[in-house]
Amino acid sequence: MAKILEKGKDFALLYKDAGEDSEKTAPSGMGVLYRLDMPVPGIIAAAASGSAFEIISKKYFLICSGRLENESGTMEDFLYHDPRSNRTFPVKKLRKGVKEAKLSYEVLAYDEKNDLSFVSAVLDTGRTHQIRAQFASRRHPLAGDGKYGSRVKCPVALTCGEITYRPGASSDEKTLRVMPEKNYPWDLFADQF
Repeated sequence: MAKILEKGKDFALLYKDAGEDSEKTAPSGMGVLYRLDMPVPGIIAAAASGSAFEIISKKYFLICSGRLENESGTMEDFLYHDPRSNRTFPVKKLRKGVKEAKLSYEVLAYDEKNDLSFVSAVLDTGRTHQIRAQFASRRHPLAGDGKYGSRVKCPVALTCGEITYRPGASSDEKTLRVMPEKNYPWDLFADQF
């Protein structure tokens, strides 16, 4: 059961554990505003229909294999999601079922001993398995993500860890940040939280 982090009259911010279905986290009378993959924990926002609640931005944190070539940048791809294998692949051009995908990232730290990078990412588009597929296609699969080629043994190292939002039309922006439990490999970057 998702833990309520903050609740207003017509919105709720929840923490979804890995393995929970995003669609089933919303309190009665509310709907989820976005979803996270089943193995991914993180912040989920829910709101009642007609609510003035507004998401300004979401930040994802991940740990991937290897050292990225650039400390920050963007990734732009055409992605195709194959529902039969439940995998997403970059393809060369637009065609039926293919969608444009873009994200911005920043490397926050690198652990040379384990050859892992701690990265933040902001999505411009929200595609199925987008972060997982885009990093894996560049030979930086997320730690624990065997579906996309990781050999690191741990839960998938991806979380929706920060949300900036406006609770109502005349409200100031607020930011909520929650990181996953500090188990491997998150504990390698504990001083970064």
